[in-house]
Amino acid sequence: MMLTFFVEHYSYCLDQELLAQSAGYVRDSFVMASIGEHAEYEHLEMILNDAISETPIDYSENAETKTDKAEKYSKYKTDDYVPEKHEYTD
Repeated sequence: MMLTFFVEHYSYCLDQELLAQSAGYVRDSFVMASIGEHAEYEHLEMILNDAISETPIDYSENAETKTDKAEKYSKYKTDDYVPEKHEYTD
């Protein structure tokens, strides 16, 4: 939500549906961008470049063809997160 406010403050539009459908990828991208000197920003830059536009986002059914939308969304698809028990090693 804060990201939407920030983007709209600067007169851009944010494709919230893309970010919602790719929540796992967005989370992983933020983690990779925040690991200090070993940070990788390209993943976060890639999805934000696709999600931010100068023109308003049209969420109606006939706005984009389904293949274009599916292709755009599928490149950020990640597997469902399955928590694993942490094992301590000495």
